[in-house]
Order: sequence, then structure tokens, then C-alpha cells
Amino acid sequence: MPHLAYYFSIFPALTTTFAQHQVRATEDLGLKFILVANRRPGPRDFHPQDDDLRQRTFYLTPAQPWAYLRANLQSLSRWPGGYVRTVPLAVRLRDHSPWQPLKNLVHLVVAAALAEHLLARQVPHVHVHFAYGAAEVALFLEALCGLPYSLSIHGSDVLLDNPLLEEKLRRARFIVSNCHFHVENLRRRFPSLAQQRFYVVPGGLDLQAPPWSRSDPPGADLPLRILHIGRLVPVKAQERLILALASLRDQGRDFRCRIVGDGPLRAELQDLIQSLNLQDRIQLLGACFQEELIRLYDWSQVLVLSSRSEGTPMVIIEAMAKARPVIAPRLTAIPEMVTEGQTGYLFRPGDAEDLAHQLSRLMAQPEDLIRLGLEGRQRALELFDLTRNARKLMAVFARELPWVPRDHGVSPV
Repeated sequence: MPHLAYYFSIFPALTTTFAQHQVRATEDLGLKFILVANRRPGPRDFHPQDDDLRQRTFYLTPAQPWAYLRANLQSLSRWPGGYVRTVPLAVRLRDHSPWQPLKNLVHLVVAAALAEHLLARQVPHVHVHFAYGAAEVALFLEALCGLPYSLSIHGSDVLLDNPLLEEKLRRARFIVSNCHFHVENLRRRFPSLAQQRFYVVPGGLDLQAPPWSRSDPPGADLPLRILHIGRLVPVKAQERLILALASLRDQGRDFRCRIVGDGPLRAELQDLIQSLNLQDRIQLLGACFQEELIRLYDWSQVLVLSSRSEGTPMVIIEAMAKARPVIAPRLTAIPEMVTEGQTGYLFRPGDAEDLAHQLSRLMAQPEDLIRLGLEGRQRALELFDLTRNARKLMAVFARELPWVPRDHGVSPV
């Protein structure tokens, strides 16, 4: 059976553990593939348990200039018409940046090196994770030599500013989204995608194996133990959570909060915590590997997100798998994940007082922690089981790629 190419901008990575999970799950189901990425992760930017994936991945950079020169000369010789057509395309395609044509030409150079690697292994199709730089290279790869690509979109890649987004989506043979929101939003933004084939396949966890098989609900004791997980960057809006907790403290509510993650706002957030005299109640823990995160989920009673923008946060799936209620902003795909009043509560994005109100509801009726947590676990089993969703992805590949063995039926949305 031919091999698919899974293609990433960077792989593996701490911030994309769901992608590593999905890669392994489809391999367990019999999919044959090779791994390619533009860049290798730094030594602290991936989990040690994914080192085998790192060792299996072919990295396009760094490479010697002569290797790129050789690949491009071979491409020009092998596909003279394709190369001649693709250079003007690279110059013509532009977005907001005046430097975009130059970036396109760089991506064309990389595409020639990728073509050399893939065709030597008789790869008939490339599946790109995230509509970032790897998708731009894939766009020029197809224009150069006709090797088609598809996309998995995840969140920030289609919600935040992203060069040539419409072009990358339009030229893909099909698109796999992890939620319905992205499909509806993209079709509203880009009428050219009206006929594009989208499939919805959520992410997931192996809920039948440790550590996600164990899901004791939280206790109903106070003070409330609050967990937040996310990079310390503006879009995660941890300052909204800190202000909400200051309001609860002023109301006489007791709590303990641990914030996991690192980033450029750490000193600023620490100053805010100290200025509000909350240092005895809120801890900034920095980045943590999975083993420590599991211990923190077990310690916690509720997971809180405070973001200004999100896709389908993996931490919501993890919290529900551990039978923890979730309080999160009512935006993008989060209402598809968190059922209001059943698995958690939703608040107005950016509204610290509304966030404080939702937390105070749990503090006033702490027995709801158990009910919401158990409902969340059941929802995780129904929607976010890794093996079930990997089978859905395999069914998409089987429908679209004739050399992938047939599995369960699936239709575009």
C-alpha cells in the first residue's frame, strides 16, 4: 500500500500533543505514512515520550544550500512546465505583507526539496496539519509537480491572521476540521470555499488507558481548587482570571488557583498578583510535562479558561476526561465542547465579573462539582474518544484516497 505523508511546520511539539496522539492512533489502525516537518523542535519543546516520532521525521531545515540547489535544478529538469508556471504564481500570490512574494519563492525552493524526498518514496498524497507554513509549501508543491495535499485545521491557524489562508484552503483536495464552528466560519468568510469538501473529526484521548481511564470526580470541599493551563500570552487573558479571583476574594470567597504555562507575560502577571495581594492564593507554576499536569488535574476541582480566542482547546477534553467541570468563555467552538449547566459554565469573553459570577455559583453549590464532572466524563466518552475519532479520520482518507483500505462511512459537511 502507498504511504501517506503527514506534514507539519514543526513536529513533534509540546503544544500539539493531540497531533502526536492522532498520528499514533491512525498507525495503530493500519495507516502507512511517513513524517515530514519544516523544522525540528528544540530539546525542551517536545515530550521525551515522543522522541521516537522525532527520530522518524524528515526535516527540511536546516539544510545545506547546495542540497536546495540540486533539488531545484532536478525539479526544473523533471517538470520544466510546472516550474515555469509556479514561479509566476509565487510572485503573483500576495497577502498583506509586501514581502509575501519573496516568502513564496522561498517556499517554492523548499517545495522542490520536499518533492525530491516524497517522490523517491512514491508518496501519492500529503496531509498537512495546520494551515501555516507547511501548507504554503504544499500549495507550491502541488503547483510544481501535481502532488496533491489536504489539510487538518485546528484553531489558531484559521482564526488568527495567516498569510494566503484562503488560497491554501481553496487549493486543498479536502479539509478536516476538529469542529463545526471552523467550517461555518470559513464558508462565511470565503465564498470560494462553498464547494470545498469539509469533514468534522474531533480530537481525542485514549480514554481506556492510563492516565485518562481513571476519572474520580472532584470532591465538594472548599476552598475551591482552580486550575488554568495555557501560554502566558495576551490571547489567553490570564489577567481576566486574576481580576475575577480578586473580586471573589473581596466577596469573602476562598479558593486556591494554580496557573500552568510560561510566556512573555509571566513577570507582568506576577506583578498583578502581588499588587492585588493574591500571592498566597494564586501560583504561577511555569510549563509542566504531562506527568505533572495529571497530578494537577487530580488536585483541581475545576478547570478555567479565560481566553479572548480559542479553537478547540485540548485542555477542555483533558479536564472532562478527568471528570472536572469547565468554566470557559462563550466563543468559537467552546459551546460545542462545554454544555452549559451540564458539564460546566460559560461566561462572556473578557468579562472578569461574569467569570467571577460563574465561579461563585460553584462555591455556593459545591455539590455541583461532582455532577458536572461526571457529566463531563460521559461527554468526553461520547465525543472525544481517540480510537473512535481516529477511525473517523481513516474513513475520510478511505473516501478521498482510493488506496486507503475502506472503514466506516463518512460524509462531508
